[in-house]
Amino acid sequence: MEHEKLTAKKKTCAFKGCREHPLAMSEYCWDHLTDKASYSEELINAINSGTDLAGANLTKVVIKKARLEKANLKRACLSQADLSGTHFFDSTLDHADLIGVNLSGCDLSHCSIKGADLTKACLASARLWNATLAGSNLTEADLSGADLWNTNLFNTKLWHAAFGGAKSITRLSFSGSSKLFDDKRIDEAGALSAEESYRDLKQYFISNGMYNDASWASFKEKTMERLVLKKKGDWNYLPSLFMNILCGYGEKPYRIILTAFSTILLFAFLYFSLGAVERSGQAAYTMQWFDYIYYSTITFTTVGYGDFVPKAFAPFRIMAAAEAFCGVFVTGLFIFTLARKYSAR
Repeated sequence: MEHEKLTAKKKTCAFKGCREHPLAMSEYCWDHLTDKASYSEELINAINSGTDLAGANLTKVVIKKARLEKANLKRACLSQADLSGTHFFDSTLDHADLIGVNLSGCDLSHCSIKGADLTKACLASARLWNATLAGSNLTEADLSGADLWNTNLFNTKLWHAAFGGAKSITRLSFSGSSKLFDDKRIDEAGALSAEESYRDLKQYFISNGMYNDASWASFKEKTMERLVLKKKGDWNYLPSLFMNILCGYGEKPYRIILTAFSTILLFAFLYFSLGAVERSGQAAYTMQWFDYIYYSTITFTTVGYGDFVPKAFAPFRIMAAAEAFCGVFVTGLFIFTLARKYSAR
């Protein structure tokens, strides 16, 4: 019954004509409280005595530089509240309404803030060591100067969030729970906003000299761009898809190596199937599978020793020329990708 009393939202503020919901432990909303200081003190004492405020309405409350360790504010409404400088160590704010809340300078270490709405929240200079914000909405949030060491930001919305001066954000901050798959990501439900968010992360990583992390963000940015093109029905989707498969948009050199081996094997199979190659000056020589692999390799790498040649038939020669062109293109792309991946951008 006591918990129902604290979290009830059925009635409105007792002030005549006010349609706002009353605060927990009060009949009035914050704007119509006559003694705000006394209410804030009473609220602090209630939390520190172990009172469960899950789902409580605390809209616009002002509690500055208080100690509220292990507070249970799950699903609570703290919209537009001023909690600056407050110590929330090991508190629970899962799925809380924190729209526009002022958490600047707060200690949110070890806090669980999963699925919370932090739209336009101020987290400037806050400490979030080992905090969990998975699935939270940080749209237009201010994270400038915040310390996010070992903070879990998996599947968060970061559209237009401010990272200036933020500390300890890495691509590992966006890791999910899977140990088998690389599922590092932000909320990608909206491809266009996710593209902009990954671009902002890329710039953050570059400005901090974290080039491997910037490579991850750049790849994800291009992936979102491809999804946007697909949704629009833009023909540029196909070239984007091709570049993803070929080299991961210049961020995954190993894909080019796989592409090179695949191309060599494909052309070797075509030469073998069509009997398109012969030993130079020895028409009676019986070609083996390895000979086709060898010929395809030296053609792809444009070495061309001359011990094997395409038969004197135009389509076979065009096929060999096409493989040589692919080899030059892929080799150049591989060099570019290595330079992009492992040097300062």
